[in-house]
Amino acid sequence: MAKSIIDGLFGKSPISPLQHHMTSVHSCIAELKDFMVAIHAQDWDKAEEIRSKIGDKEGEADVLKKKLRLSLPSTFMMPFSRRDLLDLLLIQDSIANLTKDVSGLMINRKMTLPNEIFEDVIELTSVCIKTSATALKAVNELDELLETAFGNRERKVVGSIISDINELESESDRIQHVIRTKLFPLEADLPPVDVMFYYRAVEWLGELADAAQKVGSRLEVLLAK
Repeated sequence: MAKSIIDGLFGKSPISPLQHHMTSVHSCIAELKDFMVAIHAQDWDKAEEIRSKIGDKEGEADVLKKKLRLSLPSTFMMPFSRRDLLDLLLIQDSIANLTKDVSGLMINRKMTLPNEIFEDVIELTSVCIKTSATALKAVNELDELLETAFGNRERKVVGSIISDINELESESDRIQHVIRTKLFPLEADLPPVDVMFYYRAVEWLGELADAAQKVGSRLEVLLAK
């Protein structure tokens, strides 16, 4: 209902394509937990199957991004600018890109996770996925915000979702610290190159949560205008 009202008021709204893009982005990162489980089990066929699926979904998100960028008019009747929407679009897209990067890194190096950090990596991955899902929830409120002319009630709803995103990102920071603390005493017994890539994989996972938080931060900017 909200989308049809907005389209009637403003013509072809860019909000629905933006939400579609974020949905595609989230479908990409949602594959990551099963990928990590397959990697740990050294089920390379399964891991490659999931990595390929991630690549396909990242490609779909990229197509949606390009379509929206090309179709977005330079001016339109909305309470935020074209630049705001493009910034949000690029932040969303970075989630899919990072998911593709981390899965590609791990499958190409045939990385297996030390037992000492496996459960923590799975927990971190789950938090990243949940952070993305919460960011998607916030983006899906944009049409309601517009329909209510950024009313106080809807602002509070979105503000609460953004608060949840921030808490999840903080949780990801905590888990990253736990993993690094557990990795440090293992360094002497692991190949140095492997250790370097373990740290890199953890860093990229953290950046996934950071990117999802940036979606919330950009929405906060939109609310403030």
